Amino acid sequence: MNITVACEDFLRILGRTQGVVDRRHSMAILTNLVIETGAGEIGVVATDLEVSLKQTCAATISEPGSVALSARKIFEIVRESGSPEVTVRGLENHWVSVSYGRSSFRLMGIDPAEHPGMPKAGTGGDEVPSFELEAAELAEMIGKTVFAVSHDDTRSNLAGVHLDTGSKKGSLRMVATDGHRLAMIDRKVKGTGLKDGVILPRKGLTEVLKVLPEVTGPVTLRIAPSEAIVELPGCTLSMRLVEGTFPDYKQVVPKESPNCLQLDRDALLQTVRRVSLLSSERARGIRFGLSQGRLEISANNPDVGEASEDLEVEYSGPDIGVGFNARYLLEVLQVLPEASKVELGLGDQLSPGVLRGADPSYSYVVMPMRI
Repeated sequence: MNITVACEDFLRILGRTQGVVDRRHSMAILTNLVIETGAGEIGVVATDLEVSLKQTCAATISEPGSVALSARKIFEIVRESGSPEVTVRGLENHWVSVSYGRSSFRLMGIDPAEHPGMPKAGTGGDEVPSFELEAAELAEMIGKTVFAVSHDDTRSNLAGVHLDTGSKKGSLRMVATDGHRLAMIDRKVKGTGLKDGVILPRKGLTEVLKVLPEVTGPVTLRIAPSEAIVELPGCTLSMRLVEGTFPDYKQVVPKESPNCLQLDRDALLQTVRRVSLLSSERARGIRFGLSQGRLEISANNPDVGEASEDLEVEYSGPDIGVGFNARYLLEVLQVLPEASKVELGLGDQLSPGVLRGADPSYSYVVMPMRI
């Protein structure tokens, strides 16, 4: 193989592979990526067997073929290039030459045939569910849910975002929960065929989210029996579905909150951020005290001190006192638009709080905590 490719394009592709390749994987072969030639373009494939990524870009092909080499090393080499073009050439015994300007590198590679490459998702003879939506909308769906995914390895069925049919015909829903809070969003899509919900892994969605800001226009999401495939211009990402049954999340979302108030998103975010400075570093607990026309947010840490701040609100219901984890509130407020209004629904000290923004298709439920 002998190719010449624009450094900027090549570096962008190699940079995306770094999040997919697992440098600590027990299978050393998975620390490598494969470069293969096509018709006037190259394909770069990286995988950790859970998430697989194939990207293409234009290149000058002097000699077709394929090579496999360290994903990290070629990325570091190309990143330091000051040249507009990079040449990659396969040598004997799977060695690979990388050169630009006056610099030349020889890297030890492996046999490309030994690399697992992209998975071949079987369809079982049936047409797989396929959906089309705007890149910006998919990015929004992922961004507003993936932060609520559980990091507890013992609860594998919560280790991803649940994809399900939405409440309205022709819509998809993403739901994520870690058992303490839940984020849910619906968006209209083109396509049908999803009979049962599936769980998309956090890592796969995180890698998709890195690529989507560079994409305009529609993207395609296909759900095979064991894989979810996201097809973008010049890029295909496959992720293995998480096994297990997602909990009945519909039972968690309150149908209505007896006490609702409107708040400025920016003011609430800044207040929670300031007050939480004196919350317990482990529990991060803060207290919401709601009375007529006033919301007091406070924190008390016996080892450090205490803090409180008042917000004026339009409220004339009963007094309410309830505790929340400050981090759970900060994370959702950060994904909502700046200078927007949010609605906060509260019950008693044992009832979950419900936070909604201007978008009626997005809901966030956070369980209370004792303070």
